[in-house]
Amino acid sequence: MDSSLLPISETLSKIIEEIVLTISAAKDVLVEKHSFTQLTGYLERVVPVLKELARKEVDNSENVRAVVEILDRETKVLKQLVVECGKRNKIYLLVNCRRIVSTMQESTNEFSRALSLIPLASLDLSLTTNEEIKSLYDVMRKAQFRAAVAQEDVLQNIESGIRERSLDRAHANNLLLQIAEAVGVPKDRSAMRKEFEEFKREKEDAQLRKDRAEAIQMEQIIALLSRADIASTPKERQDIYLAKRNSLGSQPFEPLQSFYCPITHEVMVDPVETVSGQTFERNAIEKWLADGNMVCPLTMISLAGGNLRPNVTLRKSIEEWKERNTLITIASIKSKLSSSEEQEVLNTLEQLQCLCTERESYRECVVLENYIPVLVGLMGGNKVLVRKKALDLLCLLAEDREEYK
Repeated sequence: MDSSLLPISETLSKIIEEIVLTISAAKDVLVEKHSFTQLTGYLERVVPVLKELARKEVDNSENVRAVVEILDRETKVLKQLVVECGKRNKIYLLVNCRRIVSTMQESTNEFSRALSLIPLASLDLSLTTNEEIKSLYDVMRKAQFRAAVAQEDVLQNIESGIRERSLDRAHANNLLLQIAEAVGVPKDRSAMRKEFEEFKREKEDAQLRKDRAEAIQMEQIIALLSRADIASTPKERQDIYLAKRNSLGSQPFEPLQSFYCPITHEVMVDPVETVSGQTFERNAIEKWLADGNMVCPLTMISLAGGNLRPNVTLRKSIEEWKERNTLITIASIKSKLSSSEEQEVLNTLEQLQCLCTERESYRECVVLENYIPVLVGLMGGNKVLVRKKALDLLCLLAEDREEYK
């Protein structure tokens, strides 16, 4: 039944009942414990006030009805929040910790507003209750809810990893451990994998709800964490790698013209945009300016006092191009290790070692490309330099994983 059609006292009794249930359920919530403790502290003080109001013959005035409507609405919001936080996946709740505390903040502010609308002058309330209403109004009006520092730190690390397109497996492993600690998940492989699989199902639910923004955000997080050892089995990683590698073809891609720095004529690593709208390699344009050149080398527009802004979009495109070509290279040079020419084998081993030293994700590709049996085979040969290079590369690959040592 619509609460607006019920007597005020009956509606207040229902609100009190819902608040008590919410307070009880909040004790079992494992995320944002400090904020929920703060919230339930306020709600526990609200209950006696509402009980006294319910006992009075309160007129169904416009002000009183507004108070009841606000309390009824916000109590339902908080109850739903507590229910959600009690049953949703812990990684999902961590990702949404800012929304959770924002909801608590907004509802607390609304509770405070409702208390300010109570017509104290026309109600025969006890002096104690009157003072408590004023005190509660003031403390709830000033209340500040913030995400726990540990959860905020982890969330910032997740956002940074997505922004920088981190492909580092060690970073993903460390991030999952941080998440486990922040949300109270045991740090064993099975528990963390279970939590991660549940999070992936949350993404599917978001897609079914047609919540596109949330689904995209969760997809990005899943892609980031999927680099971790516990997120997938070796077989799953192998299948993902092979599918990606096979989709690229066998020939490296030529760099786009926009990838080249107009000053160095080389592919950029850290492209930055000037006030003239042109993009250059950071080191090159900084040297240009340091040498006293205060105009853009392409447009002759003054660069005096202008900042250099990272061209994030272009940098990501260059990194993606480089990664694709590296995957193609790793796959294509494997056959050269079977060459009868010692120098070709040595050159290939040197090339692989350079790639493996450059980035952890490239070491992962070498492993998934099944180089280890080939390298072990080279160890059985009679060419000393080849054996040494093969051993060096095997040691480099073993740095990341205990199973390879």
